[in-house]
Amino acid sequence: MQLRPGRAGALVDSPDGVLLTGAPPGADVTIEATLDLCGRSWSCTGTYVADRDGEVDTAADASSGGTYSGTDPFGLFWSVTLDAPYDWSLLHPMRVVLRATCEDAVVQTSYARPVLGDGVGEHQVSEPGVVGRLFLPPRASRGVILLGGSVPGPGLPATGALLAGHGVAALSLAYWGFPGTLDVLRDVDVETVGRAADWLRAQDGIDDVPPCVVGASRGSELALLAAALMPDKLGPVASLVGSGVAWGAFGEGTDVLETAWRYDGEPVAQMAEDEDDPGACLDDASMVAAAEIPLERATGPVLLLSAEDDAMWPSARLSRIAEARAEREGAGDRVVHVAYPDAGHFCTTPPGFPIISDQALRNGGSRAGNQGARLDAWRRLLDHVGGAR
Repeated sequence: MQLRPGRAGALVDSPDGVLLTGAPPGADVTIEATLDLCGRSWSCTGTYVADRDGEVDTAADASSGGTYSGTDPFGLFWSVTLDAPYDWSLLHPMRVVLRATCEDAVVQTSYARPVLGDGVGEHQVSEPGVVGRLFLPPRASRGVILLGGSVPGPGLPATGALLAGHGVAALSLAYWGFPGTLDVLRDVDVETVGRAADWLRAQDGIDDVPPCVVGASRGSELALLAAALMPDKLGPVASLVGSGVAWGAFGEGTDVLETAWRYDGEPVAQMAEDEDDPGACLDDASMVAAAEIPLERATGPVLLLSAEDDAMWPSARLSRIAEARAEREGAGDRVVHVAYPDAGHFCTTPPGFPIISDQALRNGGSRAGNQGARLDAWRRLLDHVGGAR
């Protein structure tokens, strides 16, 4: 028997499966993948039946047991549930040891699934008003600005690295909790994104057109505000498990009634959240109306991806506020909203990474529901920002 792990250099988000050849036709085959990422190790397994040619292709053949079932080219990489988060910002390659067992025969091979693709350049950015990590593809492309939420530092670096691997220049922008930025998410100037857009367009290898902007969780508020209030500076906008209303400050020593976002030196209207019952204010129609982000002012297409079982905050309900506002103000034709029914707060992370356990960070959804959402969300995001698939 022989194991072939797919294309050399295929990225973590690649749907390349594992091909086993030389097994007896109709025989039961177990394939185990032992993976190491950021110093954490885990194993995933699948059980298959060899076809009449003695082959198993995990991209096309269903697993009937192990840590996942059904047909999923990523099944051997995500289907163990980790008991604690790992550091997404390190961008270490996922190292894989494959072991296949069929009757008395055992074969083994190893390889790596990188996060940074061949030819992708990573650069630390520390310019006046622009701080973060820039990921450049080998050829000139449009830019995208990535904004994280309650996690401080450069936003969504793994997403940025993978987008660059798909041909999109990505700036993971830091706007709080990182050297050269604010200590907490409080009094953040929306113009921070506009400065980043101007800077990005001026870089070699990046098209001189308004960049896309993508925000996750709390970062979605900043992304939507920037696209709405500075439509000449930004193109397509995406909100990942985000909100169509603005909320208050976040971080150590802050109060939720303090200002999170400012524009032109003035506080952006926000929800007056009760920390004992944070969802109650969403039933106050007048408060919601005052805190709505004027999404209709954005000139580019808008993608809203949310989770119906989001246990961090009600992202589906919050995204419907944005969707309804755009429809009411005559901009509904530019907005696409997809709410994933059995998914939680991390359902828009790129596929190919393991799913974090609810015991470590309760985020909602089932394992299968989150994985299905991740596959669809990643495809939609790549299309939205112009990435190659």
